[in-house]
Amino acid sequence: MTFGYALLGALVLLLPGFAGYFGLRIGEASDFVSPRPDRPNSNLTIFLIVLLALAAHTAGAGIFAFNEAIAAWKPLISLPYDPNPYKALLSGQVPSGLSALAIELELLFCLALSFGTGWVCERMARAKPITTRTAPLRFGWLLPIVEKVEAGGHVAVGYVRTTSGHNGAWVAYEGSIRRLTLDDDDGIRMVVLEQCDRFIVRMTDDKIERVDMDSAPIAMMHLAADQIADFAIELFEVPEIGAD
Repeated sequence: MTFGYALLGALVLLLPGFAGYFGLRIGEASDFVSPRPDRPNSNLTIFLIVLLALAAHTAGAGIFAFNEAIAAWKPLISLPYDPNPYKALLSGQVPSGLSALAIELELLFCLALSFGTGWVCERMARAKPITTRTAPLRFGWLLPIVEKVEAGGHVAVGYVRTTSGHNGAWVAYEGSIRRLTLDDDDGIRMVVLEQCDRFIVRMTDDKIERVDMDSAPIAMMHLAADQIADFAIELFEVPEIGAD
């Protein structure tokens, strides 16, 4: 695949949008539930990247507009070229007197704009008014559980029946949930259990029986979607320290 300068320029212009989008993803991450993966070719993702890039470049152009206003009133530093990259972009002409140092400074401005956009978006994603509105989209049916666990008053215990079985008996695990990941259809994609116990689930025509195993607890257990046959969550309230 051959990349032309036009594509390279488009990617550079979109870089603040990508940085802002990843900032949002980092900011919305939860200790209990991982953010959902993006849908392939998602229109919403493309819209957010382009919108954030446009907002970042609007702020960048505003910086140069402010600098131009200050320079018209009282020049501070005399440059042999116009430092505004947006003028060169819109006019399609490279400013005269552009040196290697000037190119370095223009690229540093683009990097700073990208990092700044990512930082601002990460902070915005953690803001209470925004998290309150986006939480139903991020957590789906897990939202009531996530709210109680992150408030610190409850502990979530997971029960996983795996696909490993023989003659009507399956291996299962029980432990506190360390991490959960949902797929884009709200299904369980991955679960991590801490201090989990293993047991056997036996199924017959008239009953389901749990057979506990005499073994040491497993410090941490990772289970992927193709290993999970059934999954259940139970919430336990944590008593306050000093409470009767």
